[in-house]
Amino acid sequence: MGDNSTPQTIEVTLGQENSEGDKDFNSKRMEGQGENQESDTTSQTELKPVKTIAFCRFIVRRHKLAFGLTLGGHILLIVVSAILVQSGYNLFPLSFTGVPLTLTEDETYLRGEAFFRADSNAIILPKSLDVFSAERTETTETLTLYYEGSNVFTKENLQAIAVWENELVGEPKYGNFCRLNATGQCVKPFSIIRFFDGSLTSITPDVNYDNIVGTLSAAMNDPATAQLLQYHLGKNAEINATLNRTSSPITRSIIYLGHANEDQRQDFLVENFRSKLNSKTETGVGGMAFIFTSTSLFTYDIQRQVIFDLLLAGGSFGFIFIFMLIQTQSLLITGLALFSVLTSFLGANLIYRIVLDFQYFGIFHVLSIFIILGIGADDVFVYFDTWRATAHENHESLEERVSACYRRASKAMFVTSLTTMIAFFVNAVSPLLAVSSFGLFSGILVLVNYISVIVFFPTVVVMHHKHWENWTWPCFRCCKKKSREISPSHDLKDGKRKHPIVRFFRGIFFSFVSHKIIKWVLVLLCLIVLSVFIYFATTLKPEEEAIKIYKDSHNYGKAIDRNLNSFKPSVQDKVIKIYLVWGLKGQDRASCHKTDYECTGKTVWDEGFDLNPKPAQNALFDLCARLRNLSDAEVASLKIRLDSISGYPDVDCFITDFNTDMPTSTSNVTGLPLSEITMSAFMGGNPQLYDASQDMTNFYRYFETGVSFWLNNGYDGTLSKRYENYADNMGFSRDASDTRQIINKTGLLYGTRLRFAAIVVYTTLQNGKVGYVEGIPVIDAWESFTNSEVSKLPPSLSGGFQCTPEGNNAWHWLRVQKTLADSAVKGIIIGICLAFPILTFATGNVVLGFLATATITCVTVTIVGIIPMAGWKLGVLESLNLSLVVGLAVDYVVHLAEGYHLSRHEHRQGRLRDMLETVGISVLSGACTTLGASLFMLFAVILFFMQFGIFMFCTIGFSLFYSLILFAPLLAICGPQGNFGSLSPLYAWIKDRFRGKKKTDIDCNKCSGQGFHPLEGTEKF
Repeated sequence: MGDNSTPQTIEVTLGQENSEGDKDFNSKRMEGQGENQESDTTSQTELKPVKTIAFCRFIVRRHKLAFGLTLGGHILLIVVSAILVQSGYNLFPLSFTGVPLTLTEDETYLRGEAFFRADSNAIILPKSLDVFSAERTETTETLTLYYEGSNVFTKENLQAIAVWENELVGEPKYGNFCRLNATGQCVKPFSIIRFFDGSLTSITPDVNYDNIVGTLSAAMNDPATAQLLQYHLGKNAEINATLNRTSSPITRSIIYLGHANEDQRQDFLVENFRSKLNSKTETGVGGMAFIFTSTSLFTYDIQRQVIFDLLLAGGSFGFIFIFMLIQTQSLLITGLALFSVLTSFLGANLIYRIVLDFQYFGIFHVLSIFIILGIGADDVFVYFDTWRATAHENHESLEERVSACYRRASKAMFVTSLTTMIAFFVNAVSPLLAVSSFGLFSGILVLVNYISVIVFFPTVVVMHHKHWENWTWPCFRCCKKKSREISPSHDLKDGKRKHPIVRFFRGIFFSFVSHKIIKWVLVLLCLIVLSVFIYFATTLKPEEEAIKIYKDSHNYGKAIDRNLNSFKPSVQDKVIKIYLVWGLKGQDRASCHKTDYECTGKTVWDEGFDLNPKPAQNALFDLCARLRNLSDAEVASLKIRLDSISGYPDVDCFITDFNTDMPTSTSNVTGLPLSEITMSAFMGGNPQLYDASQDMTNFYRYFETGVSFWLNNGYDGTLSKRYENYADNMGFSRDASDTRQIINKTGLLYGTRLRFAAIVVYTTLQNGKVGYVEGIPVIDAWESFTNSEVSKLPPSLSGGFQCTPEGNNAWHWLRVQKTLADSAVKGIIIGICLAFPILTFATGNVVLGFLATATITCVTVTIVGIIPMAGWKLGVLESLNLSLVVGLAVDYVVHLAEGYHLSRHEHRQGRLRDMLETVGISVLSGACTTLGASLFMLFAVILFFMQFGIFMFCTIGFSLFYSLILFAPLLAICGPQGNFGSLSPLYAWIKDRFRGKKKTDIDCNKCSGQGFHPLEGTEKF
C-alpha cells in the first residue's frame, strides 16, 4: 500500500466532518496525489501555501449560517420588490409603445417641439377661428390600405376594392369615429375609387369600370386631379390612352379617422376592424395581396407582441437550466445559481429605479434579461469549473481550497465583468434616454450579478460539498452504495481525466492548434475570414428610416417598405417640410424629470413678435417673394421641391395669399400693408360683424382682424380652402385689451393676438429615406439661409427660426442618426482601448494583453461586417449592439489568457496545454449556454429581439471561433515564455522604489521577506 503507483483506497462516510475540515475533502486531496504522472505534471506540482481569505474561512466554518445569510439577502430583494409593487409604487415603469431617442438639448428638437406643442398650450385657442370645431374636436388618424397584384387596375380588382372599402366604412359605429368634413359628414376614403364614383366633378363617373383607361387618362390630363391620381400609382404604373392600356402593380387608399379620445378610437379599430384586416392579409382582396397600417393598431399589436416575445426568455431560461444541470450534475447548484441570476435583475432594478430615480423601463431593457442569463451562466461555470480543478491540487485544508478557488475565479470573473460593465456604461453617457438608460441598467445588472456570484455562490458550493455532493434521487438509491470507495485516481482513466471535453482539449485539440504546420494554416484561415468581413464593414451605411419594429416580411414591415419605395412621387407624399417660424422660442424642458421623455415642457413665446407694424408686413411679404424666386443653385442646395404646375418653389405663405385674396373680399381693403386707416374703414363697412359703438381709440390688433376675416371666409359659415392650408400654421390667443366678439357669431372673436405664424417650404427629401450623411449638410444650408434672411428683417421678426416639426422631426432624427453612429464608434474605440490595459494587468503580461486585444478587435470587425452582410444598415439597434460587442467578446479570451498566465510551465507548449485543459471546458460551456439562449430569440416577431438574437449568436460564436482558432494558435506561435513580457519586474521595481531599496540591497532572509539590507561590502559609513 505504500507504493505510489498502487491506488490507495479510502473509506468515506458521507456527512461526517472532523475539526480540521472534513474527511471528504481530505480524501479528495489525497486522490489528487495520484494524478497524471506524465512529464506534464501541472496538477501534481506542489502549491505554495495559500493565505486563507477571511470570507472563505467563515463560509467553511459557518457554512450553514453563511448560506442562510446570503440566501436571505436574495429573498429580501424579492420581498422588497413585492411590497413596493403591492403598495402601488411603479417599480417597473414599462413603456413599450415608443423608444425615447430624443436629444433633449438639441435645438432641432426643441424648435420642433415648440411649434408642435404650441397649439396644445392652454392660452392658445385650439382651432380658434373654426366655427365647426364646437361640435366635435378631433384628433386625426389614417388607416392606410395597400393592394398588390400583377395589375390592380382591372375591372374585377377595382370592384373588389370598392366592395371591401364600403364594407369597412359601412361598419355601424364608423360614423362615430370618422373624420368629418365641413358639412358634418364622414370624409370618404381617399381611394382610386373616387375617380370612378363621381366624387370628382371634373371626371365623368364610371361606376361600372367600363372605361378604366379613359377615366384615368382624363384624370391624368387634368391639373386639378393629376396630382391626386399620382398618389395611387405604383412606381411602374402606366396609363396610355393611345395604346388603350393602363396598369399598376400596386395602389393605396386612406380611410380618415377622427375622435377626441385616442383610446376610444383604438378600441373601435381593435374591436371592429382588426380581425377583418388581419383576415384580408391572409386571403387577400379579390386576386390582390393586401397590406394595412394604422398608428392605433400598430401600437396595440406591438404591446401584445412584446409580451409574446418575452415568453421566449422562458425557453432561454429552460435551455440554460438543463445545460447547467448536465454540467454541474447538481439540481441544488443549478437551481440556486439561476435563482441568483434572476434576483440580480430585481436588485439592479431597485438601484436603477429608486436610488438613481429612473422612470423609464422600455423595450431595450428587456434585452438585458437575455444578456444576464448568458453572463450569469458563464460566471457560474467559471467558478464551478475552477472549484472542480482545485480538487486535483494539493491543499492542506478545505479552507485553503475554497480560498484558492475564490481568488482565481473571482479574478477571472472580475476582468470579464469589468470589461462588460465598461461597455455598458459607455452607453450610459449617451444623450439618448433609450440608450443611456439601457446602458446604465445593464451595467448595474452585471455588477450586481458579479457581487451575487462571489458572495452567494461560494456558500452554495460549500453547502453542496458538505451535504449534497453524493446525494441521489430516492428512486435511484437502490443502485448506489451507502458508502463509496474513493481512490486517488477515481477521476482518471488511463492516466487522463475522465471528462471527455477536458480530454479533448488536453489531447486532440492541443495537438491540432499546436501542430507546426496547422497552427499557421489556422492563423491564415482566420485572416482570410477577417478580410472578407473587413470588406463588408467598409460597405456599412447609416439607416435612413426611423426605428424598425417589425421584420420586412411582417404586415407592418411591408407597409413601411411599400410606402417609401413602391409609388410614384406625389404631393401627398410625406416629404420633409421646412417651417420658418416666428413667435416662438425653443421648448422649455427645465421642469421635466430627467427620464420623463413624455414630458412636453412649456411653451416660450417670443414677446417681441408682431406683424402689425407695416415694415414687418412688407418684410415678410418680400421674404415669401424671395423664396418663390430662389436661384437654381439655392433650390438645389436647399433641396426645395418645385410646384408641378407653376414650376416655382413649392411654398405655403399665408401673407402672399392674403395679399392676393383680401382685396377681392371687400372694396375697403386694397392689400398689404394693413393699417389703422384701411382696417377702420373696413370694419366700419361691415357693421353686421363689428360693433361700431365700441371704443376703438386704443385698438391695436388690426392685422389680426383682417387675417381672421380672411381665414373664416368672411364669417359666412363656410370654411375656405385657405383655412385648411393655413389654420395649423398660425396660432391666436386672447388679447387683454383688443379681443372682442363677432356680432351674432357665438365663439367667434376678432382682435386676437397672432402668437405664432409659419411659412412652409416643401423639399424633395422624402421622410424616412434620408441618411445623416446626406441630410446634415442640408440642415446646415437651411440654418445658414434662415439666419441670413432673418437678420435682414425688422426687430419684431428678428426671432425667426427654421424647424421640421412634422412626423418624427426629420432634422432631429438626422442628428439622432449621427449620434448613434458616433456612439457606436466611440463604444468600440473606448472598449478596445480599455481592454488592452485591463487584459495586460489582469494577465500580468504585455504580450498576452496584446494578443487578447487583437483577438477581440477581430471579433469586433467581424460583427461590423455582419451588419451589411445581413442586409442591415447602421440603425438604432445596430449602433447599440456595436457599442457592446467589445464587452461581450472579451469573456472567452480573458479566460484563456488567464489560464495561460496561471500555468507554472516555462515553455509556451506546456502553458498552452494547461490553458486548454483547465479553461477550455469553461469557455465551451459558457459559449453553449449563451448560444442556446440566443437561439430562442431568433423566433421573435419583434425585429429588436430577432436582431439582438442574431447579434448575440454571432458575437458569442465568433468570440469562441477566434479564441480557439486564432488566439490559441497565436499562443502556440508567439506566446510568452518564462518572464518575457511579464509585468512582474515592473511591479518589483515600483515596490522597491516605494520601499527605498537600492540595486545593491538584498532581501533579509530572517525577516520573512519584509526587509532588506545592503550587500556585504557595499555599506557606506
